[in-house]
Amino acid sequence: MAASSETLSISEVSPVKGRWRNVVTLAFAGIVDAGEDQAMSSMFPAIRASLNMTTAHLGTITSLGKVMELIFGPIWGMLADRFSRKRILIIGTGLWGLWTLLIGFSASYEMLLTLRVVAAIGLVALGAPMNSMLTDLFPQKERGKVFGIMRMISSLAVIVSILFFGRLAEIPETGWRIGFITFGALSMMSGVLFALFLTEPPRGAAEKTLSGLAELSDKRYRFSLKNSAAIFRVPTNLLLILEKIFGVPVQITVLTFAVTWLVDERGFRPGQATTILSGIVIGSALSTLIGGLLGDWAERKYPRYGRLFVVQGSRAMMALLGYYFFQQAAGGMTAFIAFAVLFGLFLDMAFSGAIAPMIAAVNVPEQRSTAYAVNRLANGLIQAAVAAIVGVIGNQITLTNLFFWAVTVSLLVSALSWFAFYPIYHRDRLALDDLLAKRRVDLAG
Repeated sequence: MAASSETLSISEVSPVKGRWRNVVTLAFAGIVDAGEDQAMSSMFPAIRASLNMTTAHLGTITSLGKVMELIFGPIWGMLADRFSRKRILIIGTGLWGLWTLLIGFSASYEMLLTLRVVAAIGLVALGAPMNSMLTDLFPQKERGKVFGIMRMISSLAVIVSILFFGRLAEIPETGWRIGFITFGALSMMSGVLFALFLTEPPRGAAEKTLSGLAELSDKRYRFSLKNSAAIFRVPTNLLLILEKIFGVPVQITVLTFAVTWLVDERGFRPGQATTILSGIVIGSALSTLIGGLLGDWAERKYPRYGRLFVVQGSRAMMALLGYYFFQQAAGGMTAFIAFAVLFGLFLDMAFSGAIAPMIAAVNVPEQRSTAYAVNRLANGLIQAAVAAIVGVIGNQITLTNLFFWAVTVSLLVSALSWFAFYPIYHRDRLALDDLLAKRRVDLAG
């Protein structure tokens, strides 16, 4: 696509009717989804005792579940682009909850494994259709805010669900079963809520260029598997995948090894170490909303590069704070918790503040679910590779040195790598603006 215009369209667009009702409905499903995802690991000690399982069985269940998520994530994304996103959500997130509910009746490891693997297919049915729908409910200058709200809610739901499942796991034999039955039922309830309260906007409804013509555009320009290859011809999409090589190692390393590092190399007790880690997790949950609001402000002030500034600034601050926290910090719990929260406040700014809105800004409305799913697939594959590499390196050097390379150095390289977006992202946005403008002429004619 060749760009002919020179400025980005940032003019006002009328709010989509009922958009916050849709957000609340989607948020409920996000809370349930986050809980379902944590159920197995949080209650496994109780499941292990009930079904005579081993830790190796948990590894098998988790790995096969992740494989299914990686395979079916793009499939759900393409289905959501081709058909009604509301129907996909009712089926994939609502009705599919039956499989999670049935896990609560498992009588053997084999039965539990089969049900969990099938249930895992539905755990990735929400993300791509939901993200795509949010881009049709909110214009570009507001997307960071809503992505931040949704991601913060999911992050906080993870914390609450871990505590909830932990208490249930203390009930002999039946506690874990109640957990799966409860969240399976809640997942099915989310399907009912989708059917009753979710109103699907036309694709492109929040684009100023298609104002008044979005419904006609949605019918005229339909997703096709052949045309979806165009996603990989948008340079910004490819750069967003490549930048994960430097962005992903941070969370994997911190969440995997922070507790062990605090115990082995800083002398804290395990309970104290998990409390300090919770500071990072809570800070990270807040960072999604802060990043989204900051990204929207930067978008309004500097539409050409504003979101890029947010990512580079947050990555640079994390590198600085990470160096002090993991290399220099000393003292008691209060000091470590303070720096943990401060570090966490920058940890997850990038997705809501830049990445999610950027995907919408360079991809046509009928391919956005697929674009989000492809981005998540890349994230999952890189996470798996990084986890394996970090695990090997962690055995060869001290954890303090590991944090230096996987946190400080990786973040600095990541911040520098975002300079590659400066000429490319703006050009891709102009190209999409021009394409939508041509569609408007075609539709009006």
